[in-house]
Amino acid sequence: MSVKNWLIERKTQWLATFSRFPVAIALLVLAVMFTLATIRSDGDPDYMNHVMSIGLGVLLVVSIQLYSERLSLDKLYLWGIKLASLILPLLYYFYLRQAPLGFSQSGSVRTIVLYFILVVLLLVTPTLRSHLTFSDSLIVFIKAFFSSLLISVILFIGISAILSAYTTLIYEIDYRWFSYSATIVYLFVGPVYLLSRLPVFDEKKHDLTINEAKSIPPLLEILIAYIIIPVLLVFSAILIAYILINISGEFWKDNLMEPMLISYTIIGIITLFLTENVDKNISRLFSRFFPYLLLVIAIFQTVSSSLKTYDIGLTHGRYFVLLFGIFSIISTLVYSFLKSKKILIPFLLIGLGVISILPMIDAVSIGISNQLNKVNSIVESAEIDEETTEQLDDALSDEEKAKFSYSMNYLNQQEQLDQLDWLPDDFDYYRDFEQTFGFDSGFHYYYGTDIDGPGQSGPRNAFIELDYSQPNVFPMTGVDELVELSTYLGSEIDVDLDTEPYSLKFVAESDELSVELLENDSSVLMYDLSAIKEQAWEVPMEDTQQPLEEMTFTEENDDARLTVIVRRLELGEDSYIEGEFLILITYK
Repeated sequence: MSVKNWLIERKTQWLATFSRFPVAIALLVLAVMFTLATIRSDGDPDYMNHVMSIGLGVLLVVSIQLYSERLSLDKLYLWGIKLASLILPLLYYFYLRQAPLGFSQSGSVRTIVLYFILVVLLLVTPTLRSHLTFSDSLIVFIKAFFSSLLISVILFIGISAILSAYTTLIYEIDYRWFSYSATIVYLFVGPVYLLSRLPVFDEKKHDLTINEAKSIPPLLEILIAYIIIPVLLVFSAILIAYILINISGEFWKDNLMEPMLISYTIIGIITLFLTENVDKNISRLFSRFFPYLLLVIAIFQTVSSSLKTYDIGLTHGRYFVLLFGIFSIISTLVYSFLKSKKILIPFLLIGLGVISILPMIDAVSIGISNQLNKVNSIVESAEIDEETTEQLDDALSDEEKAKFSYSMNYLNQQEQLDQLDWLPDDFDYYRDFEQTFGFDSGFHYYYGTDIDGPGQSGPRNAFIELDYSQPNVFPMTGVDELVELSTYLGSEIDVDLDTEPYSLKFVAESDELSVELLENDSSVLMYDLSAIKEQAWEVPMEDTQQPLEEMTFTEENDDARLTVIVRRLELGEDSYIEGEFLILITYK
């Protein structure tokens, strides 16, 4: 094909796309304009709310167009439906003005869920009143998406190379030109090309085009049959082994398993649909037996998440974990025993998504209500005087403190602390928490059991260092030798001192931290430094810099005196010690 014919064909294809999706393309142009304005103004004003609302409108009108193409609707009537559908993104824009994305998790969560719902709706639209399966629709959209992504990436690389060459060799241009080009390519060219790759889903008129669009590429077939399926099976074996080994306790406490299992379930369900178009023995075996395996893992995970929710309360994150657990169980049951009804699976996902954003029963509202009740019940059970809430430090166990700080942290993130009537009116979470309650606001990170966060089941690490904000003067009166050492040199360090026949032995291991002064291999003075480790664990993570007097430790007998100054010390819960020390030695 000549370049001229290729250009003519592309022109015809793009004109057809513009004619087919005029409202969607007009909205894309509007989104590009708002994004360019945001870039030009360096984010002030920020038109992100406009762009996110427009994106919802694009997904909605494209879904309407794909569905309408099989109904032979009057053009005027169809235009009326499309324009009426824009009421939803318009209303959502006004909602985002009340709950901005950067300041409200409620707005962010609802936006993510709405986009998810409309994407699933777009994927399932071609199957409505059609012989097409959800698997066919997935193939069509996967091919269109990756084709448009490849075109967009190559085009942007080419434009960036041209701009870089121009700014390097001829004239330096504004850095924002790179952002401008990225916006045009990824918000307009890519999406329009994706739309151009979607066939008209009318099997009576465009049967050949649809068959070509839903045919699975050989590369994707190989990828599914010989890479994705084997990896999923091996991963499944590892998960089952982990569950069986730790079923007596650890599995029910492991929060890290939740995101892993959710990702595994999503990929597993998508792969099940894709394997329907793969004509390989391994894909048929996978499609037959994997749903049962997925069902078992989904049940275990849902039970585990339910137990953790009962213990620490519900948040919007755990709300979605439980909701997805319900979806996983129902969808695998349908796929296993009611295969003729499997088209209901994406509609189930849409329905659960809608439930999660409805007022009063949405994820964030339920999470806030549950955590408010949790905090109030802890305070009431402590039986303290509301005027002296710092008594909580003595009234609560470590586990209760962890749950309390976890719930307070969540409510602070949602800006809902004002709903706690017993809090002082001028309470500032970051400034007043420790003074008000008697313990650190991050207590759940280091001492919580079964609490979401970096520290599960006890403290994970500790760190202290010498405060260098002011000059430190080390007292050297009567000091005979000064030794500077670091555990980077090893866990057991031997130092030959200038004064013969003395030497120093320093041990830094998980179960021992000590320094010993030796004379001809005979012990002169042994100093157990366990107090340093205990101090490090007790220091709050936001107050790790300690004054010189707090970092100085001395031990002596009739023969010598050892003074240890800690410059830096980091402890791992079970395994390592890293630190830098000064050791002052005085002989008597």
